[in-house]
Amino acid sequence: MARVLTTLSDVLAPQRCALLVVDIQRDFLDARGWTARHGSRGAPLRHVIPVVNALIAAARQAGVPVCYIRMEHGRDVDAPNYQARYAARGMDEEILCAAGGWGAALDDELDPPRPADLHIARHSYDGFAGTELDGLLRGRGVETVVAAGVVTNLCVQTTVQRAFSLGYYTVVAEDGTAAADDTVQAVTLDNFRRYFGHVVPSATIVSRWIDWQP
Repeated sequence: MARVLTTLSDVLAPQRCALLVVDIQRDFLDARGWTARHGSRGAPLRHVIPVVNALIAAARQAGVPVCYIRMEHGRDVDAPNYQARYAARGMDEEILCAAGGWGAALDDELDPPRPADLHIARHSYDGFAGTELDGLLRGRGVETVVAAGVVTNLCVQTTVQRAFSLGYYTVVAEDGTAAADDTVQAVTLDNFRRYFGHVVPSATIVSRWIDWQP
């Protein structure tokens, strides 16, 4: 039986981690994007970008795989239940993160992917659903997923909870995630902390990776 990891130091050992960068895309974060144009205060979420960039830099220095996960919507790719949400979310005329469109691209200020990085395009909230993510991580010996991105209470939450259900240890970068509402952010992070794994400042993750001693 595999050893149970009970300390943050063990859980964050670089050789067992992967960094999941969730939805740092123009439509969520750019002031010209869908979220900002539809009154959901997308632009204030931009404060996570420097934090995520610091995590990416530390991951690369420590040899931790970096996985960029993007949402892509469209009537040709979304399941009927997602399409049913279009009207409810005001997406009848203009689809959020439309596949192949400007808004689905990664934000211009995000540290861009490199050839060795992993790329996942998905069509649901869950980064594992209908994608190769689980197989790619297991093929690299990953036991811990470290999550950062937006929004905390939707795609980050769904992906982290699925990772936990698949047997991964989970760590969420507290200041590397954001929601449109501060109360929702706090409640979601508290739920993570209680039931799914560690919630820690990004500086803690960076220092554990950079200063790791086996």
